Amino acid sequence: MAVLPPSRGTVLVADDDPVMRLLMLEMLAQVGLDGVEAPDGQTAIACFERLAPDLVLLDVEMPRMDGFAVCRAIRALERQRNSTVPVIMVTGGDDLEAVTQAYECGATDFVSKPINWPILGHRVLYVLRASDAIARLRIADAHNRAVLAAIPDTFFRLSPDGYYLDYEQGHGQQRAAVPPQQQCVGRHVRDVLPEPIAQRLLEQLDGVLRTQTVRAIDYELETDDTVHHFEARLVGTGAGEVLGLVRDISERKRTEEQIRRLAYCDSLTGIPNRQAFLETLERELVRSRQGGRKFAILFMDLDSFKRINDTLGHDVGDLLLKVVSERLHDTIRPSDMVAHNDSTEHKRGSNLARLGGDEFTILIPDLDNVQDALTVAHRVKDAMRRPFNLEGHEIFVTASIGISLYPEDGEDGTSLLKYADTAMYHAKNCGKNNAKLYSSALTTQIMGHVKLEVGLRRALQHNELYLQYQPQIDVKSAQIVGVEALVRWRHPEHGIIPPNDFIPLAEETGLIVPIGEWVLRTACLQARAWQQECRRPVRVAVNLSARQFKDENLAQTVLAVLHDTGLDPRLLELELTEGTLMDDARATLTTLEQLRAIGIWLSIDDFGTGYSSMNYLKRFDVRALKIDKSFICGLPQDSENAAITRAIIAMAHGLKMAVVAEGVETDEQLALLEQYGCDMAQGYLLGRPQSIDAIAQMLAGAQPVLR
Repeated sequence: MAVLPPSRGTVLVADDDPVMRLLMLEMLAQVGLDGVEAPDGQTAIACFERLAPDLVLLDVEMPRMDGFAVCRAIRALERQRNSTVPVIMVTGGDDLEAVTQAYECGATDFVSKPINWPILGHRVLYVLRASDAIARLRIADAHNRAVLAAIPDTFFRLSPDGYYLDYEQGHGQQRAAVPPQQQCVGRHVRDVLPEPIAQRLLEQLDGVLRTQTVRAIDYELETDDTVHHFEARLVGTGAGEVLGLVRDISERKRTEEQIRRLAYCDSLTGIPNRQAFLETLERELVRSRQGGRKFAILFMDLDSFKRINDTLGHDVGDLLLKVVSERLHDTIRPSDMVAHNDSTEHKRGSNLARLGGDEFTILIPDLDNVQDALTVAHRVKDAMRRPFNLEGHEIFVTASIGISLYPEDGEDGTSLLKYADTAMYHAKNCGKNNAKLYSSALTTQIMGHVKLEVGLRRALQHNELYLQYQPQIDVKSAQIVGVEALVRWRHPEHGIIPPNDFIPLAEETGLIVPIGEWVLRTACLQARAWQQECRRPVRVAVNLSARQFKDENLAQTVLAVLHDTGLDPRLLELELTEGTLMDDARATLTTLEQLRAIGIWLSIDDFGTGYSSMNYLKRFDVRALKIDKSFICGLPQDSENAAITRAIIAMAHGLKMAVVAEGVETDEQLALLEQYGCDMAQGYLLGRPQSIDAIAQMLAGAQPVLR
């Protein structure tokens, strides 16, 4: 429809009386409007189609086609164009029937003859302004309807007392937010929505009317076993009513659930992760405090899991963790369950979690007694012992489990988890495949362990470590032929720390590598000093730990020490255990070849306690075997030990190796070893670990011997 422009408008004047047309055109000119005249109805219709005027002044009485027919024709044309032009009909003075018929034909207004010309001009202007306002309203309404059509939300209006005044279903929703319109308008929200939802909606309705703020609620409606989520936002209209907008947020809820799953589920096994378990633990703490209940935490770690990854690969290791989680879920009793939240997915095993690596936790709520926790732990332990068949491999693993109890062991989640972890490591130290309860003594033990580690790190920096040397005697000549360097620790507060207390700690923490290098350098310096002082060479034996032996820079380290100290490589002996040599036999051969190329002695320490392969023993090509003292201590009475000792000596000589017997404490033992042909011996009978000066005196009083 044409809207009145800010300048002039065009009015079509249709009348068969030329004088009347002239007067009307003059009147229009006086009020700033342009006029177009038509002498009859047909001409009027043609002008209307051609000019599209802003208003039509139409006389009722015209030849060929009266004003009523013209008005109907104009309205028919407008329906095709989707526009509306105001039409003012000119009727006889008291012809009420004509007025009624004019409105029925679609007239906007009418004037009666005789015409009051000054008033008619203003009346035309008023009708044009009203038409313009109506046109603007229609445009705004069309825009609003377009906006509503583009929004998938449902709209409704509510009265202050909760009755639906209007309801318009949104587009594209999977399900209506409430039942269809015919079931809503005129009804109360309590008759349309479930009571809990209706009550919340009425509370928010009251809040909107009181505060004139926007309020919102989320609710669910279920149909065909499917739950749909909706969000309703309410706002006051200023007329004592409330406008509601309802949006289907089911997809958003699904996305949020997926994000939550990513945040709280372990990506490998699908069970809750560390964060989910910690939050579950905090909720259980609150519940147990309020209800005066007890619960337990089981902390499980697979024994030797690293071996699976190293030998069969990480893919098999990951598959094992998946199957372990499934077996754990099937093993724990249903009453062990603690739901992570109300969703079905997290009711499934949310008391079971994977903290990372091969560590799993189980939360056992409502504990009646400690034995219940131990029962679950042993059931889990037994389940882990059953073989796992994975990709053609039959895999055997065991589990170590630690248990902490609330409130006996702690009253916060961090402490309880830490104590369960502590108990698990205690179970490992007790031989693995174990379940142990936490006790405060374990913390004391660990704190002592930590303090000892700190002290050991400091010992290297403050020269608290020193060496003693145990002489090795040639059995036939009874003369000293070498010494074994043994590290000792003089603690500034606790005095001498036994080697059995700090050597395993050094191995565990990796400190054995710098300590071993210090021992190697110090022993070589001392051997060189004795050689210069006593005018005779003496071979010094140094023990290598498994970590040192696996160090790829071992050969370079040994070369550097020999170069710096000036010691002849033939006077350095490196001792390795059977376990160290056999851990990775192929890599061992490479390292041994590098060390032999330097020219040093190599010997196998504590021989007979490991699992050496005779085939590899030949290929290792070491210079000497040291018979473990466990075989020597029973001699000569223990016939089995005697037979083993004799066999080891014969085998070693057959492989062109020298034999050193450790732990010799009696003359009878020494005599029997000499009878068996043992080459060298060491032990308390021949000399305890001694100081530098004591060894120097022994060397000064002996004849030079070097084999």
